Amino acid sequence: MRDVAILLLTISAIVLPTARALPAQTSVSGSPRTEHAAALDTSRILASARTDIDAANAAWLPGLRNHDAAAIAAAYSDDGLFIARDGAVTRGRSAIARMYAARFPKLHDIRAGAVVQGGLTVIGPTRIAEWGEAWLELAPDTKGAKPVRSGGRYLTVWQRESDGHWRIVRNLAF
Repeated sequence: MRDVAILLLTISAIVLPTARALPAQTSVSGSPRTEHAAALDTSRILASARTDIDAANAAWLPGLRNHDAAAIAAAYSDDGLFIARDGAVTRGRSAIARMYAARFPKLHDIRAGAVVQGGLTVIGPTRIAEWGEAWLELAPDTKGAKPVRSGGRYLTVWQRESDGHWRIVRNLAF
């Protein structure tokens, strides 16, 4: 229950300020919650974003393994935000690439990992919220020790940009 409360507060703090004055939207199931939301074709909106979202999620682990910060940051808008678990905010695609590049020297060998999407919801004609969990299994510090698992939950706000691609405008790790 605490995780649900944290997610709702996070959505309020991150998603709502990014949304324009729009009526309530739909859930992943696509059923309208208000009569005004019926005008949005949420299935079409989600379908238009699926390729970009899936590609970004699929690029995360190989980007980390190959120390390719540009491949990871490519999913971000020019002025997108990455908000770390400790509240530190990194603004902009190039700054996010530098943030990842700075982490690589400290990163142990990656044995496994994944982005496990929990869901998607349309929050406007050009905005989608995605949530889930991302994790890594890292080689231990000492030989013979157990691998180290790290990661956590995330909330990402995607926006369709003028070129038609969906990019991350807010990414919150917690």
